Amino acid sequence: MDPFTELRKHAGGAHPQKAKLNVVLAAICDVIYERRANGDRQAPISPTEYFAALMTALDAASDSHRQEIAQLLSMVLPEVPEAVLRGKFAAVAKCLTTVLQEAGDDAALLRSASACLALALLAQEPSATAWARPELLRSFQLLLTLAMDSRPKVRKAGHKWTMDILELHAAKGCDALSTHIASFAENVFASSKKDGKDDQRLVLLVAFLKLALPLLQRKVVASLVAALAKFLDANSKTLRLVTYEALDALSAAPESQLTADALRKLVIAVLDAQSSGSLEAQGGPVAIYAVRIPSQALVRLATVNAEAARELLPRVVSAVCSHIATDNDRIQRQATRSLLTVLKATLTPEVLETEGTFEDVARVLASLQSLTSLRFQGAWSHVFPLIGELFRFYGPVSRPALEPILVTCCELHEAADQLPQQQQGGKSAQTLSQLFALAAGAAVEALGPRAFLEIVPIDHPTEIVSEQRAWLLPVFRDALRVTQRGCELGFFADVVLPMARACEAGAREASVTPLQAKKLQTRAIQLWTLFPSVCARAVDIDTHFKKIAKVLASAMADKRYPELRLAVCQGLQALVKRTRALQKSVARRYQRETEDAEVEDAEEAEEDDNEEQLDETKLARDRAALAKYSGRYLPLLLSFVEELDPEKDTERAQVLLDTLEGFASLAEAELISTTFKKVMQKLLEATTEAKRVEAEGAGSNSKRATKLRQISHAQMALALALLAHVDDANVALLYRVIKPYLLDDADAPMQKRSYAALVAICDSHPKFLSEESQLQDLTRAICESLLTCSVPAKKMRLRVLAHLIRALQAQPATDGLAEKELVPNLVGEIMLCTKEANGKAREAAFELLVAMAMLLRARDPQNGLMEFIQMVLGGLAARTPHMRSAAVICLSRLVFEFGREDPSIAQAMPLLLKTVLMLLHEKAREVIKSVIGFMKLGIAVLPKDQLEQFLPDIINGLLVWIGESKNRFRAKTRIILIKLCRKFGYEHVAALVPEEDRALIRHIKKTKEREDKKKSELAAEAAERRAAKKNRDAFEEFMADSDDEGDDDEAAAMQVLKRKKDLHKKHKGGKVIREDEDDIMDFLDDNAAVKNIFSSQRGGHDDDESDDELQMSKDGRLIIPGGEDDDMDGGSDSDDEDKIKQDVASQLQRMGLNNNGKHDKGGRAKRKRDDDGSSGREYRAKKAGGDIKKKGKLEPYAYIPLDPKLMAKRNKREAVTRYGGSVGKRRGKK
Repeated sequence: MDPFTELRKHAGGAHPQKAKLNVVLAAICDVIYERRANGDRQAPISPTEYFAALMTALDAASDSHRQEIAQLLSMVLPEVPEAVLRGKFAAVAKCLTTVLQEAGDDAALLRSASACLALALLAQEPSATAWARPELLRSFQLLLTLAMDSRPKVRKAGHKWTMDILELHAAKGCDALSTHIASFAENVFASSKKDGKDDQRLVLLVAFLKLALPLLQRKVVASLVAALAKFLDANSKTLRLVTYEALDALSAAPESQLTADALRKLVIAVLDAQSSGSLEAQGGPVAIYAVRIPSQALVRLATVNAEAARELLPRVVSAVCSHIATDNDRIQRQATRSLLTVLKATLTPEVLETEGTFEDVARVLASLQSLTSLRFQGAWSHVFPLIGELFRFYGPVSRPALEPILVTCCELHEAADQLPQQQQGGKSAQTLSQLFALAAGAAVEALGPRAFLEIVPIDHPTEIVSEQRAWLLPVFRDALRVTQRGCELGFFADVVLPMARACEAGAREASVTPLQAKKLQTRAIQLWTLFPSVCARAVDIDTHFKKIAKVLASAMADKRYPELRLAVCQGLQALVKRTRALQKSVARRYQRETEDAEVEDAEEAEEDDNEEQLDETKLARDRAALAKYSGRYLPLLLSFVEELDPEKDTERAQVLLDTLEGFASLAEAELISTTFKKVMQKLLEATTEAKRVEAEGAGSNSKRATKLRQISHAQMALALALLAHVDDANVALLYRVIKPYLLDDADAPMQKRSYAALVAICDSHPKFLSEESQLQDLTRAICESLLTCSVPAKKMRLRVLAHLIRALQAQPATDGLAEKELVPNLVGEIMLCTKEANGKAREAAFELLVAMAMLLRARDPQNGLMEFIQMVLGGLAARTPHMRSAAVICLSRLVFEFGREDPSIAQAMPLLLKTVLMLLHEKAREVIKSVIGFMKLGIAVLPKDQLEQFLPDIINGLLVWIGESKNRFRAKTRIILIKLCRKFGYEHVAALVPEEDRALIRHIKKTKEREDKKKSELAAEAAERRAAKKNRDAFEEFMADSDDEGDDDEAAAMQVLKRKKDLHKKHKGGKVIREDEDDIMDFLDDNAAVKNIFSSQRGGHDDDESDDELQMSKDGRLIIPGGEDDDMDGGSDSDDEDKIKQDVASQLQRMGLNNNGKHDKGGRAKRKRDDDGSSGREYRAKKAGGDIKKKGKLEPYAYIPLDPKLMAKRNKREAVTRYGGSVGKRRGKK
């Protein structure tokens, strides 16, 4: 492969540096051809030939061409075989060393030559034997010298190549260069110690070591760390900063070779530097590193020497905590994060549990305790989340170690209103309370509610529940829902219930005031709201539920506290759901065991099994404990639901019904059957009585009828809740009961629930539709109820129809029930449902439409689908536009679904398109919208030869609507015309278009040509970018680092290109920065914004046209350029845009497409005056820029009149046009 393929593309190009490289390359190639024995120019030049010729040329070249030759050599060296470079290294190194020594100030030559030398070194064998040769070490020494060069580009190149060599040696396990780098660094340290002033050389060395230290061997790293530690308290801020950066990179790099002793010394050195006070008040630029380095080092030390890490832990924690007191939010965040990492790595829960009283652990805990003092108030937003994480990490062993912190946290919450506010960044009392509550909630999760209350009790001798600790009740409620430890119903029975009873008893005492009684009742309700949270993670259902079951029933029935009913029901639901979830987990595990399922990820399987320890025996006991009281809870819940109106009290009724359904799943089948029959009996009695009362028609009986309907609704809701757990006989009973309601739309809610019951039957009892007699009966009932279906029941009816169609598909064809009754009777209904406002209902209707088509095709593969399409086509003859539009939409969906796979539809498509096109001349817009959609489908489906015969009808029909004013189809019809033009050609379509409308086709053609041209240009640019990116390492990297002249030329070329692009862009009103190549812009200057930032609308002027250099005429008057006036007028671009808009408007007027023009009786367009007399245009000078004074008139002025006509919606465009000129221009001048 030719290494110069990319370079040759730029031969003769505009870039001078690349052109010069091509000239030199051509000369080198000529030399190679001449050296060949037979002068062969056909055989490609090998990399070795290039290498030999370039080395010869570099050795003998003059100074003017060395840089190009060296750059070409650096491009070919990666392709040269390693054996050649190893054998010729001495000569290569000698030549390149000479070039580097003679380069002087030529930075480009230094970079190219250093790249060649480094590539030659990379080709050498990475072994201690090979790198013991003096010429290799001298060459590497030369690269080290370049890595410390004062010129940034040269230094960057030196860093890159030395790091590449070190990375190669580290990967191969060769440590030959580590000692050499260490001796080089020691020499620099020694020389700087003698001089005492050479801080710049030290800074450059440390910056190099920042990259090199992670790649060096252990012994060298230890010695260099000891040497760098001396500069942690250096007087030079720059030296101190780069030293911290180097040590931070070393401690963070996982591949760095740090011994335990080196890590220990590193931690001590950083801590000593902080204690010496040389850092800038702990908030300086090195504070982040001062926090991070000892933390990272200590974490690594803990993995190799836990005892040494424990010894340093108190000092590290204390030092990190001291940084949390700063005002810098970034330092606070880093310090708390580092503190959490250190404690998790060194102070594990096992250590805290067994050695919590040791001196070093006590010192750590004391430092953590100090974080809750007022000194750290500014950092509490980071401190208390840290405390919460520590509680979650240590879990139950947090006690007694973290008890003082928890107590302090609660005390701070109680005194939040009295805490002093900091002058800067102070938190409100509410914010602080949330932080304290966050930490307390984490403690509840970690310790459990019982242990928490032993540390922070909430009871009070006189108040029952302490007013100061009442804030803990919401904390308990939220924390117990998410705790991983599990909760105990025994805690609720032993602790919470006695307090709730005491509050309720206290509220009934005669000596209590009404206000106190209300407060005690509220407190009792708050305590009861803990019940759902406790039940969500209950672990002792089998042992403690029986202790509170009767109390729960009494609480639900207590009319003094109606809120308790919902709280208890939510808790009972949580208990039932928990047993169900555990039962499903057991079932999944049993299925895996029985099927011998192979688990690919062993860790994932173990995690799934250990998510919660499942005990099938205990699960059975839990379910039995709940089922034991189902006989008591079911009648109670039934009575509660009967008291409500499910249509009004929806939320409360749903909670009760969910609880009822849960306990029905646990109850015995006999109990459920008996209860369900009673519900059916009450339902029939209520509906029968309601009909009798309505038949009497007495006005006094209206309330009675309403009450009876409410009872019937409640009984139907109860039946739905029990339905999933009843037997087939009761399902048949329910079907017989609800069947009459399908034909009765007098009670819409009841009819909706009847359809919902049918859906529930189909979902939970699949056998119901498997019987042929039952299926036929339901089909006839659905067909008969077509005209009596109310609007609220349509969605459920569609779901029933979907079940019915699926059941018919599963049944073999018998008496043609589907073909004769169901589909013909329901197809119209389904078509209308596709026009519903509800999106889900529309999608369900479309799915049902396709299912019906598939059913008929399965019954009759030859003609079934076409018969169904004939049914849909019948909708085109409907009287209402709504139905005709629905028919076209359904036809489009059927063609879309089956058009490509069913040949019968493909054959009928021309006739279908011809039929639908007849609707194009209707006036109903919804029909036109549907026809346009079908037209697009026909263009895509029909082949070109079959579609051609419909072109006149399509085009003439579209042109009727494309010129219609204020219609919504202009864009849609335009898209169809574009598709036709692409398929048949612009000339063919234009021939079918009337003469007055052919301008539209020409416009479409021109627009398409512009788009294609733009796409091709973008594709070419993208290809160039990909090619440049692909070859960047081989070529562009060196081109980017070419000499200054080349950079300037490239920058100039880019600047010219940018100016060309800017000519085609509209000026924006944003702000830009005025730059000066000869001056450095100081962004820290307070006046930088005033001096250097200006509006982009004033752009385009050079610096020599500034406001300070105005010319003067001979009589001494200032000559003000007209550019400002041009800008005030909107600029030339704005004038051009106005002209273009006028041309487009006139063109559209000739085509008959202009909607905005108003015409008089004679057909001539009325011209609107551009000047309304208020914009100040009459004062504009005609022969110069600026304004003029008119004799006998006021000073030049402009104002915006308040015209009420412009507030009308139809005049919106005119208002924007009138005001945009003044408002926009003035805004741009600010």
